[in-house]
Amino acid sequence: MKATEKMKNTKPQWSIKLPCLCLIAATMAFTMGLLTAPLLNISAKVISSTDPSRQLIKQLWPDSPTNQVVMEAKTTLQASTSDPSVQATNEVLETKAKNDDALLKTDAPFKTDPVLNLKDSANVQPPSESDKKKCNIFKGKWVESNREPLYRNETCPFLSQGQNCPGNGRPDEGYLNWRWQPTECELPRFDGLAFLEVMRGKTLAFIGDSVTRNQFEALMCALWQVAQPHPNGNRKFQRWIFRDYNVQIIRIWSSWLVRVSSEAIEFAPENMTKLHLKELDNKIAEFLPKFDVLVLASGHWWPKTTAYIMDGKVVGGQGWWNSSYKKEHDVLSGYSVAIKTALNAIVSNPDYKGLTILRTYSPEHYEGGAWNTGGSCTGKTQPLTDKEVAENSYMDTLYSHQMAAVAEAEKIAVANSKKLRVMDITKAFSYRADGHPGPYRNHDPNKQVNRGPDGKPPPQDCLHWCMPGPIDTWNEYLLAMLKQEL
Repeated sequence: MKATEKMKNTKPQWSIKLPCLCLIAATMAFTMGLLTAPLLNISAKVISSTDPSRQLIKQLWPDSPTNQVVMEAKTTLQASTSDPSVQATNEVLETKAKNDDALLKTDAPFKTDPVLNLKDSANVQPPSESDKKKCNIFKGKWVESNREPLYRNETCPFLSQGQNCPGNGRPDEGYLNWRWQPTECELPRFDGLAFLEVMRGKTLAFIGDSVTRNQFEALMCALWQVAQPHPNGNRKFQRWIFRDYNVQIIRIWSSWLVRVSSEAIEFAPENMTKLHLKELDNKIAEFLPKFDVLVLASGHWWPKTTAYIMDGKVVGGQGWWNSSYKKEHDVLSGYSVAIKTALNAIVSNPDYKGLTILRTYSPEHYEGGAWNTGGSCTGKTQPLTDKEVAENSYMDTLYSHQMAAVAEAEKIAVANSKKLRVMDITKAFSYRADGHPGPYRNHDPNKQVNRGPDGKPPPQDCLHWCMPGPIDTWNEYLLAMLKQEL
């Protein structure tokens, strides 16, 4: 038989049928989906794919971008302006661009928005008894952790440029790889949905200086990952409303917490800042009855040049003094009077029924000088050890004055059925010299970040905190306290 005939009569050893082809095609499509999914969701890594809140987010905002994460600014601005999430993002960016303090131009009256009955309450459980177990969450230690930050600098439009450490060129991320571990219990990771549920129908106010603003912005960044607020404030205060939960978050600038004026008083000249140590700041007094929770702090502005006034008379000051007069109060004793004034006035206000939280002094970590005399925290990349924590008499004294003021005000609070609590961050954050911006204070690509030939460090910020960073722990403290108290 010829070779060609043998080939015609030889049966093939295998054959492919149509059903097999369909099965192979389906398998390949499924496999490609698994391979590409991480790439498509890489910008949404702020919320883990295993986080149960992801399904809740999809239910709450089915028409919004995945996870409600704000993409990079360029992508956001190029997206469709009809997308409500893009409009909200643009509002924030435009507001911050116009004014670094984000003072809103509207003068809408202070009012409470009606609660919207959405599906969120069905998915978020109220605090359990274990959540309410008493524990000193401020006593513990920093432990290494590889968990993702609550947000990234490119996923939050609230972040001030000075605290945008990655955006300002900071190359290391080791400062992100630590979490606070209380000695007696666990400090739960911040949960934005749980926070909004605990605060449902309530108003939270942050009052203080730029470090207080730092905490406010960190909270807003964390919440932005799960819900988008609407701005509705005026020049006296910054206000944001989470309408789905009827939660209002407010920030009021008050560096000293007491009334400030600039007129000439006795031998203190005009235009010098006058601190009326026995009078609460007018802005606090005006809006206090509207608040359900108040977080306040102060201390970092007290070294500035000021005159102290009591009963219309100059009783002391900082940064100046006429030596021919007797000085009754210096910066530390003046602060003691002022913090007592603020706390006593707040807890004795008959129209204020809220929870007052005093955040203790936030440590700064300048070495070799102060902020304006060559102090530095350059090169700090992980928490300090016990031996490395430097003594700070100014911080220790202010802290002791805060505790004394709380002890005095607590008596008034108890008599008036008020709640006064302390967010004690001073000791824990004395270890976190690595969490400050340092020389990475701005976006200038040509800024100096290393010591010069003369050994002097570049100008830097060792007071505020990088975002994301250790400061996010403050809002974990806050949520734990709210679960306990509300």
